[in-house]
Amino acid sequence: MTVEQVGLSFDGPVPGSLAAVIERTDAPDAKDPPNKRPRVPNGFIPLARVNLHLNYTETNPEVDGSGAYIDLPQRFPVQFHARNTNVRNKGGLTPRIMGREDTDHDCSILELKSVIDGEVILSERSVDPALLGIGKLLQLISKSLCADFCRRHDPVACYQATLHCLPDRKSFRLELVLLCIDSLEVRGLSQFRDDQLEVYSRYVIRELQDVFKENARHILRRSWQERELHQQAKQWSPCDFYKNVYVPEDTPKTSADIKCGMVESKLYPFQRRAVRWLLLREGMELHPNGKVVPVQKASGNHLPASFQEFADADGRPYFASRLLMTATTSFPDWYDAEKHLKGGILAEEMGLGKTVEMIVLMCLNHRKLTGEQPPSDVEGKNLKPSGATLIITPPAILEQWKQEIQQHAPALRVFEYTGIQRHEDQSDDALAEMLASYDVVLTTYNTLSREIHYTGGAPERNLRHQKKFEPRKTPLLRIDWWRVCLDEAQMVEHGVSNAATVARLIPRHNAWAVTGTPIRKDMRDLYGLLLFLHYEPFCGQIATWDRLCGRFQSVLADIINTITLRHSKDHVRSELDLPPQKRFVITIPFTAVEEQHYSQLFEQMCEDCGLDLSGAQLNSNWNPEDPTIVEKMRSWLTRLRQTCLHPEIAGRNRRALGTGNGPLRSVSEVLEVMIDQNDTAIRAEQRSMILSQIRRGQLLENARRRQEALNLWNGALELASSIVRDCKAQLKSEITRYRSLQVTNSNVNEGESEEDDQMGKNSRIGTYRQRLRAALEVEHICIFFTGNAYYQIKSDLKSTTPDSEDFKSLEKQETYAYEAAKLIRKEMLSEVSQKVDRYMRSIKDKKKDKKFVHIPEFKSHVFSTGIESRHVLGKLEDFCDAMNEHAGQYKEWRDIMVNLLSQSLIDQEEDTELEGNEYETSTKHQDEMYVYMEALRAMFADRHDALTGQKNILVAHEVKGGIIQAQGGEGPSPQLFLSIMNKRSLLKPDPKLGSLRGILGELRSLITSLEWQENEGSARAAAELQLVNAVLENASKMNAEQTKVSSGLEREVEMFRDTMNNRLEYYRQLQQISDTVAPYDEESVGKPMNDTLFAEKLRQEEAIDEKISSLKAKRRYLLHIKEEPDSDGSSSICIICQTGFEHGVLTVCGHKYCKNCLQLWWKQHRTCPICKKRLKVRDFHQITYRPEDFVVREEKTPTKMGSVPERSSKNSSIYTDISTGTLREIKNIDINGYFGTKIDTLARHILWLRMHDPGSKSIVFSQYKGFLDVLSVALSHYKIGYSSVDSTNGIENFKNDQAIECFLLHAKAHSSGLNLVNATHVFLCEPLINTAIELQAIARVHRIGQHRATTVWMYLVSGTVEEAIYDLSVSRRLSHITAKKEETLASSTKMHLNGNDKEAIDETTIDSANSMEMQSTALSKLMASGASGGEIVKKDDLWQCLFGDSSKNQGSNQHSMGADNEVGKFLRAEAAEQRVAKS
Repeated sequence: MTVEQVGLSFDGPVPGSLAAVIERTDAPDAKDPPNKRPRVPNGFIPLARVNLHLNYTETNPEVDGSGAYIDLPQRFPVQFHARNTNVRNKGGLTPRIMGREDTDHDCSILELKSVIDGEVILSERSVDPALLGIGKLLQLISKSLCADFCRRHDPVACYQATLHCLPDRKSFRLELVLLCIDSLEVRGLSQFRDDQLEVYSRYVIRELQDVFKENARHILRRSWQERELHQQAKQWSPCDFYKNVYVPEDTPKTSADIKCGMVESKLYPFQRRAVRWLLLREGMELHPNGKVVPVQKASGNHLPASFQEFADADGRPYFASRLLMTATTSFPDWYDAEKHLKGGILAEEMGLGKTVEMIVLMCLNHRKLTGEQPPSDVEGKNLKPSGATLIITPPAILEQWKQEIQQHAPALRVFEYTGIQRHEDQSDDALAEMLASYDVVLTTYNTLSREIHYTGGAPERNLRHQKKFEPRKTPLLRIDWWRVCLDEAQMVEHGVSNAATVARLIPRHNAWAVTGTPIRKDMRDLYGLLLFLHYEPFCGQIATWDRLCGRFQSVLADIINTITLRHSKDHVRSELDLPPQKRFVITIPFTAVEEQHYSQLFEQMCEDCGLDLSGAQLNSNWNPEDPTIVEKMRSWLTRLRQTCLHPEIAGRNRRALGTGNGPLRSVSEVLEVMIDQNDTAIRAEQRSMILSQIRRGQLLENARRRQEALNLWNGALELASSIVRDCKAQLKSEITRYRSLQVTNSNVNEGESEEDDQMGKNSRIGTYRQRLRAALEVEHICIFFTGNAYYQIKSDLKSTTPDSEDFKSLEKQETYAYEAAKLIRKEMLSEVSQKVDRYMRSIKDKKKDKKFVHIPEFKSHVFSTGIESRHVLGKLEDFCDAMNEHAGQYKEWRDIMVNLLSQSLIDQEEDTELEGNEYETSTKHQDEMYVYMEALRAMFADRHDALTGQKNILVAHEVKGGIIQAQGGEGPSPQLFLSIMNKRSLLKPDPKLGSLRGILGELRSLITSLEWQENEGSARAAAELQLVNAVLENASKMNAEQTKVSSGLEREVEMFRDTMNNRLEYYRQLQQISDTVAPYDEESVGKPMNDTLFAEKLRQEEAIDEKISSLKAKRRYLLHIKEEPDSDGSSSICIICQTGFEHGVLTVCGHKYCKNCLQLWWKQHRTCPICKKRLKVRDFHQITYRPEDFVVREEKTPTKMGSVPERSSKNSSIYTDISTGTLREIKNIDINGYFGTKIDTLARHILWLRMHDPGSKSIVFSQYKGFLDVLSVALSHYKIGYSSVDSTNGIENFKNDQAIECFLLHAKAHSSGLNLVNATHVFLCEPLINTAIELQAIARVHRIGQHRATTVWMYLVSGTVEEAIYDLSVSRRLSHITAKKEETLASSTKMHLNGNDKEAIDETTIDSANSMEMQSTALSKLMASGASGGEIVKKDDLWQCLFGDSSKNQGSNQHSMGADNEVGKFLRAEAAEQRVAKS
């Protein structure tokens, strides 16, 4: 409460302006006497009062002597202004900061103005310390709005100034009141002016502020904003939410048994406590006798959440909320959700029976309705009252609700509502009546989304006519529901979906949000739940919600604790009776093929990310924080993880192996692809090498160093020729293989062309042909340039004498080179040339044998006409003449086209050489051909139109476009095109003649008319009928004949078009070859050579040579894998030391040695010990003969808790080996096929369960849906029954069909709430960093209702990123276990624990750690978007996932033999060297 009293004295009389105002106000005719003014305006709260007593020494004599009317005391409104100035500034008054400590030289200026005309009526100075002491308050009042000017809209804060004139007429009291609006309107920071924010902060909620600078008005606002942002940055995590939920106290009363005749199951103690809390939230309580009665409401003045009580300037109480930024004196219309909400959030941990608890609640607290219940009046709407509970659930678990209700409360009548569109035969009233009669109505979120169109929320429109029918309205909004329950309520998220919108609109008495994971992303998820619960005003605005989650977390904690209940398995484990669960980790090795493919991808990843194989950076400027690098590493990690599952998971891996949406390959087929890709890479590098050598030769050639260029080109030619020979051999082998496969299926009489077409469709043959063509192209360049070099050397008179032996030899070599180049060109063009030859041969044969389509002449056979038939017969004669003329022109242009197409191709004749302009020289020829081709197409279209009346719109459009282009001088032969098309237009039959089909129709109509007249006895009609019948018969035959001819002409036109297109393709390829032998940089001819460019080319060739050597070594290794597919994994024998080895080296020539022996040998000899081939550094490839045994560890708890153990240490590992007998049985199960190590092992495992645990069912879980698609193909192949979460009725089939053994579940499926306790095995196909994801799958079987022991099997591949990911996951899990144990022990002993003092961890602690993992993780942030996206790996974890496996970085060091064996190998290698030296 702020009330200030200050007395001020002034020397002299009352100012005249003030006295004049008093005189006017005193007049009898003054309107609105000031004495009537209220002390505080209605609707405002007085925050502070200031009374300034102004005392003058004498009255104003001018006013006193005027005889004015006197009626004192009196008061009247004024405007108030105050400011401080410095009296030391003689030049003027400088504004100063009010409220400073040193006020000795400050002066306050007070100014009053009239509220009527704004005239200044008082202006005084004062240096009174008391006045300066309240300067802050006066300045704040001065900056506020005056209440007398606020007529339309009440401000948040304002002031009222009243001047009181005392009886002595020389003393006055200025009463200032600072006001705040009395309102419950929720406001945001943006709705406050700077001065209003000061008022609210200092005088409404009484926050002390030190920032009242006149020249810095926004400092306070920034201070608020910074605090808001600072607190929002500290918003709650999911873990904070779970710490504040309500957990009922375990007492005998709350855990007592619940008796209900409708419930046929027994509840766990924690479930009984939960049900009692559910009843309390609905305003009911359960008496010991089993009766449910209303709760007696406690009396008391309880303030709504976030409100505090304060006292105003008059001592009266008011209430303000810092969160809602509002103040009020009472709460008449305030909706207090805490008091009014019946319901809340049931957030039991997964598997603890939320469904059962809700079913018991429905049975205990049901609405009692009389027989004739009147309609309920809800917000002015007449609704059908109902005692039903509406349950909205995901489609996947709707059937599960039905089963649970049938099992636990079969007396409840249940109906499934599928949408208003499914009930078109019922009226809206009848449908609502039917739904209201049930006890439980089930529907889905999908149905709710569709109902958005039937909520009646469409905007009103002014229509010209009234609607003839009223739109239907969903029955969900026409019923006054007793209870609405959102199952898996996290699906409404932020409350913006259609389903969430409809759910908020449904009338209800009790509302429940049921979810095991209420927070999947952040606290905004809870906002959607409160929207559904109508928890106003905290969900009214997003800004309010953000502030609630930020600065007002204590309020949020109270709200959560009030409306949210949650038990975790950690809290109630002692009450549960769940069967034990075992967890095993199966480590399997890659096959050689898979390992090579994985290693190849890993090397590509390192190269792409700028790292070496150990993870060390290659460049000094490499930045691990670069977003591009981070995203690359994340993308590659995903690819590597998918490759561990199967080589062709996801689009990028499939495209990398040469397939897009084609069928999946087996691993043996993947090996063939890898060999093929390696060959392609070798050819590409060899081509780059040869082209670089050719370019260096051209540099030498331009510098007149022709002999050096010739030598270089000859070397390149030798390499190119060898590549051509290899490519020809591969193509021949593939064609032979293809023909052998086609012997039993193909027709022995099949022609050569048909066989070529079939082979052309074979992708492998096509690939080999492309490789051969690329090799021939390089060989052609080499041999052509050698011919040029011979010519240039021969023509150089300085080096070669004409007609000498050298001259003749060079001339001979030149001729040979050019002839060889021509042969290569023919071979390169052979495929397209053969196609062209076939078409041209066909055209030439038809021309020679005159087998082109003969166009018969149109003959009308009209010898006379009749009176009625004259018109139509005349039209027929004109039509025939026009068509005959048209046919003549068509034949002429066809002959021209035949001649053009029959001309020989360039470079097909003898004695022709490439000149570099082959494509250009054929342009004119091709242009003419194109023009006549278009003419024939247009003529045929015209002819077809004339015969049938069907116009070819496409041809007409193309001709029109061609004419427009030709008129602009563009396109092929514009003048010829225009001339041809003009002639075509003249010859086109007149549209008035119609079509032959139309003329036939007219003749038939005429015959009908003549027959009628003949029957009437007309002799003329009879004669004319005979004539017309004859013409019709002839015209019909002519139509049939011409129609047949038209089909032949169409095939002819298509043949001409195909021939022309293939000729054009031939010339295009010929020009492409010509471009490859064009001169290089002709401007540098005769100038000194560019040595820098020459040296750069040499460096590039050295790098390419190293890469070729590495690729050849890899090719040798891949062939080695292919040749030894059935290797049992035993060690091989080194020919040098004659001992076995597991890790060795394979040379490019195909010989194998142990690594150390070959290192010693190669340092001395640089050759292969067996074949003596020279070997370079890149000519080796490491090979492994490691055992393919599986490793299985059972997940147990460590005996002592300490730091994260190394998996290699048996004493500290949390995994211990178990018997391998079971593994041997699994491994030995015979299956027909091979889909990869992990898939085949999983299939064997399921088949083993079929034999050793008959009838058991399994869940197969993977984060990648694409992998499950591949797995489903394999399971079908292996005759293993399965269903999936995405298949129709997949869940029900898995539960009810005994033939289905496994259920495929991926991480992105909405599986929360899914009960699959009929399964006892869970297969996790890959390790996950975020354990919460896999716990979602495990919770489907390890939950209440499970009566058998369960087993979790996790598969991971050794030596891959999966091991590093697994280690990371284990370390985090141990950290949760350690933290939980320390917390438990600390709470009991209050002592700090060292690692050696920690006790053994029990199963309770592990479950507690799992609960902590679930509660500390935002589930929706764990998975990437997109169909192929998996879990999101944080930036800090990427490097550890990719390079964290120490065994991978150490290579073969961990497999090294003992010291004695190493010494023996060294001595044997030395002896081998001596033997070789002696030989």
